[in-house]
Amino acid sequence: MNASSRNMFSVTLKMLLLAAAFVLRLFSSPLPALASDVLIIKDSDIKPYQEVIEGFQKTCNCSTLEMDLSDLDAIESALKTKPDAVVALGTKALRHTRKIRNLPLIYAMVMPSEAVEATGKNVSGVSMDIAPADYLTAMAGMFPSAKRIGVLFNPDQTGPYVKDASAAALETGSSLVLMPVANARKAPELLHKLSGKIDVLWMLPDATIMNFETINAMLLFSFQNDVPIVSFSKKYVQMGAVAALTVAPRNMGEQAGELARSLLRDGKGPLRVYAANPRLIVNTKVGVKIGVQINGKLFQSGEKVE
Repeated sequence: MNASSRNMFSVTLKMLLLAAAFVLRLFSSPLPALASDVLIIKDSDIKPYQEVIEGFQKTCNCSTLEMDLSDLDAIESALKTKPDAVVALGTKALRHTRKIRNLPLIYAMVMPSEAVEATGKNVSGVSMDIAPADYLTAMAGMFPSAKRIGVLFNPDQTGPYVKDASAAALETGSSLVLMPVANARKAPELLHKLSGKIDVLWMLPDATIMNFETINAMLLFSFQNDVPIVSFSKKYVQMGAVAALTVAPRNMGEQAGELARSLLRDGKGPLRVYAANPRLIVNTKVGVKIGVQINGKLFQSGEKVE
């Protein structure tokens, strides 16, 4: 069998499997285990995406068909079978599918700045961002005396998130000391202007800020000024941040499945939510080195790295 024939056989097999799922639903009992059919389109076949899919399947109450973005012909054929909803897993998958208007489209594992641009009324999803209130509550718990939280950000990238964070800060009795950064090369220089003005430095997943030079400048600032960094990734805790909040891909998948179930049951939307159930990751050695007073009970509850 040549390559062309193999590809045609693969596409045909996938279509038959999808059609079979639809037929099973039509002839199932009055209380079917699988209530809806969902097409999942993923950027690639990697472990985090598979964990999202497992979480999605756990909560969605639906049958699913997975396809890689590389198989565009099969995807187009699958869309013609009119699934009940489409899940875009990854930034590239969302870019390809956001032209869909006649089906619920649910995204996960998508860069926040990309998700903001997906403005269709049928588009719902789970952000990779954790709710600002969760961060601020964690910071208030770890550093009870820290009230001034420094934030470097590009308004075009993370402006809406920072706006939500500013409102949430009022609930914890803290305030954000904002430093807008339009040009990545200016970030280290602007960072120095926060010296003596902040108690905590909050590292956001902002594309303008997240480069080698600025990250190193943040870490140096932290040690020179005894200011703890709270980040969004275990990697930066290993590099010298005191703590981070992260969400497991499986949890994001469970949230996406709950969104899909709600959308298909109630027909309401769009529903866009922050990633929930974050876990705390801490670097106890860094906390000691910079002499930060930390609420031990909350700090000890987190995952430890060195």
